[in-house]
Amino acid sequence: MDTPRVAVVLVGRNPTPALLSSLTLPADRVVLLCSDGTRTPAERVAAALARLAPDRAVSVEGVGPDPHDPAGVAAALERVHRAHGTAPRHLDYTGGTKVMSVAAALYLGAPAPGQAAPRFHYLDPATDLLRSADPAEPPLPLADAGIDLGVLAGIHGARWLSDREPATVRAALRGGARGLREAFPGLHPTEVRGVVNEADVLRHLRHITRGRDGVEVLGPRRVADPRHPADSIADFDALVRFRHRVLCVEVKSGPEEVVARAGWTVAKARRVFGNVAKVLFVHTGPAVPGLRERVAAHNPALNSSQVQVWSLDDLRARLSDGEALHRAFFPGGAVPARPASAAPPADRPAQAPAPVCAVTAAPAAPILVTALGSSRLGLLSAVHAHRPERALLLSSHQGMRAGVREAAARALYAAEHPGAPLPDAEGLRACGYRDRIRFAADPVDGFGAGAVADAAHDWIGRMREEDPGRPVVVDVTTGTKAMSLGLALAARRSGACVACQVVRDRRVVCLTHGGAAVQDRAVVAWSLVLDGYAPLVGPLADAVCEQGSAQVDVPLVAAAAEHMVRAAGGPVGVWVDGSLADPATADTARERPAVVLTFDDRALGLAAPSWSRTVRSGAVRKVSRGAWAQSVSAATGHLNLRCDVAGKVMALTRPGGDVGRAAELVAWITQEEPDGSGGGADGAAGWGFGDPQRPVLVVADPGAPPAVWDTDVSTL
Repeated sequence: MDTPRVAVVLVGRNPTPALLSSLTLPADRVVLLCSDGTRTPAERVAAALARLAPDRAVSVEGVGPDPHDPAGVAAALERVHRAHGTAPRHLDYTGGTKVMSVAAALYLGAPAPGQAAPRFHYLDPATDLLRSADPAEPPLPLADAGIDLGVLAGIHGARWLSDREPATVRAALRGGARGLREAFPGLHPTEVRGVVNEADVLRHLRHITRGRDGVEVLGPRRVADPRHPADSIADFDALVRFRHRVLCVEVKSGPEEVVARAGWTVAKARRVFGNVAKVLFVHTGPAVPGLRERVAAHNPALNSSQVQVWSLDDLRARLSDGEALHRAFFPGGAVPARPASAAPPADRPAQAPAPVCAVTAAPAAPILVTALGSSRLGLLSAVHAHRPERALLLSSHQGMRAGVREAAARALYAAEHPGAPLPDAEGLRACGYRDRIRFAADPVDGFGAGAVADAAHDWIGRMREEDPGRPVVVDVTTGTKAMSLGLALAARRSGACVACQVVRDRRVVCLTHGGAAVQDRAVVAWSLVLDGYAPLVGPLADAVCEQGSAQVDVPLVAAAAEHMVRAAGGPVGVWVDGSLADPATADTARERPAVVLTFDDRALGLAAPSWSRTVRSGAVRKVSRGAWAQSVSAATGHLNLRCDVAGKVMALTRPGGDVGRAAELVAWITQEEPDGSGGGADGAAGWGFGDPQRPVLVVADPGAPPAVWDTDVSTL
């Protein structure tokens, strides 16, 4: 009997890559590896695969409650090996945490004699290709046969309340406005216009896509509420799928409605179809110059090619056929160049691990190699944790290097001279600290694990020639998944220790030798980490312009900040969002934490989006619950990008109104299961750091502060 081809696919919060990789990899058996927190989406993917690929045996294997525990990953893969009688041939590391990716790659990276080395894969969203860690290996085009909109929504935990268009839309499709009025004589003229516009857009999309392979067009669909299954939590006016890519179309009666609803529309699209979903807003009336820019100014999260705003006339003129639709919203990615010859990184011989751990028992300050990610905080804490003699920082082409080298040198000085005054830039240079921190000469491909492995391995070799015997540690906490894997492969080739920071517990773990607590707390250059924020001097109200006070409940934020600073057992930094003071940018302030409190190496963002907004005419309009929830989600993402697991957002609102429903919408957007125990409107019992993508919601009145404001955040 032939040995089965086994593929292990890591599953994260976005299950779409796991589904696509499972369909694409050349395997007879697929094992979906997940943590307790992602078991539900993994099981949804398994159910979808059972229907789409019945020839493949699919199973779900868990690593336990902690996705940052390398021992749990190794134990799970050991069970997979025993169950299938062979080691997995393929690992897709797109999903899951970086620790899961690296631990799995290192476990599989040492094949038994006579066995082929496993292949590591990563789904590149820019090209829609499954790329290999081996730069000489051609990428795999994605297989997505059988996938439809229902499948894509289903793996994200969404289902339609009905599989048909509403009766009103069907009537308008058949007979236009007259047919709609005849079938539903009681409809208000405004409703008639709205339904007819939706039907016109749907009719046009179906006309230009008729007969095209891989294209699906659906009319209005309502998404069932997981907490109230008979009700709807979100809806879409039209949906277009090309292969596995989705365009969500929202039809509005006027341009002002686009600005008001944009945030919630994008949030629900990404919640139901993943972060690569695109959104097209279509409004009646003439095109409004600069409308898309206004939407982006109102909500910075929408400033991307994934969001377009067109008039109805634009739609008809610009989307004249299916090719035009494809060019506008589903362009194909370029295949990455493949070098003429390159040694597969996984096939290079590995050196034996260092007998003495460079993390927990190093006889001397180690050599450190790490990456610059979107959060500079992880890099600074790596320098603090390892206190290297020399450090190499790898950055991708998108990496923001400005100020990082000096901040890292200052963090290193503070770690080695606790309590001493910190020198300025010239002082750091004079005492040699700046020279101990180096960037690689050239940026690396953030999606190319092989290129990262080569760069890191070559530098480690040079350092060992200059300073033989000095321990080497590779910290994989920051950077892209591919960069982390590349660093781990370089460590395996050179016998270096692979380390990751468990920020939640302030520990650093060597994946070979074990972990240790980090001494003291890192000195963080918060001005570098929290770009766009400045230290608050004086009362918060004095730092907010009139337009800013209309976007954020300033007194509520000020009261929370005052109480939590007073409750802290140590010094607290208070940082204010700079956009609040500028009338030109204040419209975006509701999408960010108004104030960030920093406690050593932790950051707590305080967000209190207003429940009203001022439109261009000067009128004040109430903000919908969905739009408010989206603003909280955007503020959470804003801090998460900068602080990762060392950051947490507290969303604040006053009693009254339908706060409970808003909390449910926040939970839905952040993918909290209906039986989850995330912080809610009850005072946020048991909240803490560790899950930065889920905010804690607190209902409070400045005159009656809740007990949660008396928390000493520095102890969490």
